[in-house]
Amino acid sequence: MRNTILTLGLLVGTAGFIFAQEKKTAAKANDTIQPNPNNKTKDIEEVVIIAYGTQKRGEVTGSVGRVSAESFKDRPIARVDQALTGQIAGVKTRATSGKPGESLEIRVRGTASISASNSPVYVVDGMVVDDMANISPDDVQSIEVLKDAASTAMYGSRGSNGVVIITTKKGTTGKPSFSFSQYYGVQTIEKKLDIMTSAEWIDYATEAINKKWVALAPGNSASDSYAVRANYFGLANTTDYNLANINFMIDPRWGTNQVANIDWQDEFYRPAAIQSYQLAVRGGNKNVKYMISGAYFDQEGLAINTGFNRFNLNAVIDVNISDKWKAGIALRPSYSQSYGATVDGKDNLAHKMLSMVPVAELSAGLYTNFWKNTRYRWAGSTQSPIGLMENTTNDTNEFRLLSSLYVSYDILPNLNFKISGGATNNFNINNGYTPTFDLITNIPGQVSIASRRTVNYNRYLGEGLLSYKTTFGESHSVNAIAGYSAENYRTTTQYNRNKGFPNDDLKTFNFTQSASVLNSEYTASEWMLISMFGRVNYDYKKKYMLSASIRRDGSSRFGWNNLWGTFAAFGAGWKVDKEDFLKDVKWLNNLKLRYSWGENGNNSIGDYRAFGTLAGGNYSFGGNLSNGLIPNTIANPNLTWEKTQSSDFGFELGLFNRIDFTADYYIKKTNDLLLEEPIPSISGYKTMWKNVGSVQNKGLELELSTKNLIGEFKWNTSANIAFNNNKVLQLGSNNKPIPTGYSESTNIIQVGQELNAFYLYEAIGVLSTADINNTSVAKTNGAIAGDVKYRDVNGDGVINEKDRHIIGGPTPDYYWGFTNTFSFKGFDLSVFFQGQKGGYSYALLGRAIDRTSMGTTTNVMGNWANRWRSDENPGDGKTPRLDGTTGSLLDTRWLYDATYIQLKNVTLGYNFSQDLASKLKISNLRIYVSLENVWRKDHYYGGYNPESVQSDGTDYGAYPNAKVYMMGLNFNF
Repeated sequence: MRNTILTLGLLVGTAGFIFAQEKKTAAKANDTIQPNPNNKTKDIEEVVIIAYGTQKRGEVTGSVGRVSAESFKDRPIARVDQALTGQIAGVKTRATSGKPGESLEIRVRGTASISASNSPVYVVDGMVVDDMANISPDDVQSIEVLKDAASTAMYGSRGSNGVVIITTKKGTTGKPSFSFSQYYGVQTIEKKLDIMTSAEWIDYATEAINKKWVALAPGNSASDSYAVRANYFGLANTTDYNLANINFMIDPRWGTNQVANIDWQDEFYRPAAIQSYQLAVRGGNKNVKYMISGAYFDQEGLAINTGFNRFNLNAVIDVNISDKWKAGIALRPSYSQSYGATVDGKDNLAHKMLSMVPVAELSAGLYTNFWKNTRYRWAGSTQSPIGLMENTTNDTNEFRLLSSLYVSYDILPNLNFKISGGATNNFNINNGYTPTFDLITNIPGQVSIASRRTVNYNRYLGEGLLSYKTTFGESHSVNAIAGYSAENYRTTTQYNRNKGFPNDDLKTFNFTQSASVLNSEYTASEWMLISMFGRVNYDYKKKYMLSASIRRDGSSRFGWNNLWGTFAAFGAGWKVDKEDFLKDVKWLNNLKLRYSWGENGNNSIGDYRAFGTLAGGNYSFGGNLSNGLIPNTIANPNLTWEKTQSSDFGFELGLFNRIDFTADYYIKKTNDLLLEEPIPSISGYKTMWKNVGSVQNKGLELELSTKNLIGEFKWNTSANIAFNNNKVLQLGSNNKPIPTGYSESTNIIQVGQELNAFYLYEAIGVLSTADINNTSVAKTNGAIAGDVKYRDVNGDGVINEKDRHIIGGPTPDYYWGFTNTFSFKGFDLSVFFQGQKGGYSYALLGRAIDRTSMGTTTNVMGNWANRWRSDENPGDGKTPRLDGTTGSLLDTRWLYDATYIQLKNVTLGYNFSQDLASKLKISNLRIYVSLENVWRKDHYYGGYNPESVQSDGTDYGAYPNAKVYMMGLNFNF
């Protein structure tokens, strides 16, 4: 609450500063405020993109957020979605992985679905696309986000999670104008995880081994030498450490230079380059306008031998064929490459690297247990993560083509018909090769695995749009559209994986040379969507606005009884500042109230979920096995859309033409949740897709933009904050909770709670000997002193499954963004903060290397240096003994407050004078330096980034994010 008050106070305080500045200015002008004399006559002329059209900002009845290209043109972003971070209230982005080229997770006004997608719809220049992967950020003019139902209802069955509309740059009238932009930077890891150093691990392993040695036989002492212990086990050769019994014998070389002491994170991660180049030309005349650009982006990964690069081309041509006929075409091919072994996730290379013992034989070093190097005797069986990263092939090449064309005809001066078509064609191929790394027991190629996966994805859209716009009686304006669209989607996938090759020289997939086939699969899927839609916008004297829309969709993804859905919405707006009773209030340039209601759908569940499907199976005929098909899933002919009903109350205020404030309160309820629900086994099936339950999101969004100083020295501020409350209202017919999360044991979906609430044992300390002897202290079965102490939730004196309870969830209380820009003469400075308050992250990676009784053949988190050793030396009071009994329980020791504040970007630029630029035969010459992910304060110690979690709030070792230090150059010629 304290942070909430401070944040709101900052917003209000900024507005107050502006008001004070206005009064100071007025005092110099006969002690009266002298606002812009055009305030009352000037409409809000900013044009925003809406569904199937545009509107002036002042006429919009829905909730629409906007980000212009100016706000991110100097930032080192690989993808367009990164430009949305912290810029629009109610739009939450999250970098679930720092892997180069990886997309962000975007949520608009919370999470509303359990099994269907929660991602918004993406629209590029009017064409629905799957994502923004092949759009170069340099080609973007603006990004609009439609948040409420009245704005998104025109996208019907797909609009329930919001709509992100990208508008790209177009041609202009005039001679060709070339522009060039370039930046180069260096990336470093944001933070390292606190894991044990070699000295700390040696102390940890020594304690564990000595405990076992002392307990092995009477008379054994922790001070017994290696030779004494070797003699006990009958080892004649005391210098051959590969014969040592590591459970009872300590390596006498520990703490000396006779073994390699390794910081695996320093070896695994590296400073990495990032660079981007774009050249564009724009021009045309009154009949033809064009924009052509080419871009190259290259980002090395922080993890060695990983990276991503992309080539983009963009060609947009618009033609005025005659006074009535217009046409246009856009072609956007891209080619991208990503490479490197899989770093993030359970049992993948970041996990393996962090758990590597920080000691190795000098002869092996970084390549311990790799090629012909044996593993270090006191380490586990994991092979060198450095060797694995350097020698594993995992390359993905993808070609994408986004194309569209349109033809429009003015039937009447106010009546236009437009027909358009588009296609998205993706071809993706992944080649993998894992050589034979163990050459002690194998020969090259003997157990090598090669794989190839090819995916062809094709999407086609045809659309007809009739639009009518007129004014009558000098006070009434009507804008209406009616349309029809048809879309087809088809995906084919082929996957082959073979094992055993003559050698490892080629490292390519060649099934004819392999010893065995592990996988050989081919799949194909297809679905269609047919839609009819219409909308009418009306305003009276630019003062009263009404909007109504309807869309009817038919989707092949749903059951035969419910193929069609109808989605309607309406909105109303009142420009109060246009009223006569406010006409003399010169300092008020905008006062607007608006309300909207509507219903949207969600059909993002995958193909054939409503239908009974078959799977391969074997039958016995005459004592012989024969291939055949068996029932796989059960049909549900009544399966239908998720439906989200949303109400939005909006307030807009503009003062002095320098302050703009917007507030939105919304209530968003999703019904008929799509869920794969367990069904009685007597049916012969395990699950069935059904429509069950409902979820509610409601919240408040505030945005403020101000022009604090407007003289030679300029200072502008933009701030936003969003609060969202998420609650499950119903689950099926009996409201039975649904376990989710890791092994369905960390989270729960339960009525009255937020989606994926954490359901855990609550750790409250460490058990002492006195606790063990006290029968009134609840304990797990077989607990010993130094074990984790848990809260006895039900008070029965025993710690068991009944003591798990809900402890928060992944949804933050609020999230915010705060940007200040300053300019003086040719210099400009931008400082951007963003963050969130509340919510939790569950560090599964931290748990994987932070449990009691893990043994000593892996490394552990650094907090184990402060573990419980005895009642007299209890450590930090949170970390248990190293040989405890509670390692299997999923508890709150790995649950972290996800609050953070981040200095996201600082950019300092200089725009050279036109005189100097003209001498170089160029114009608009600008140089800048930019720092990205500069600083972050958080409470997350079990992973690299509190944002790098899945939808259920769990993190199993996401690829870390990078700090970026870069310099850029822009100019025209």
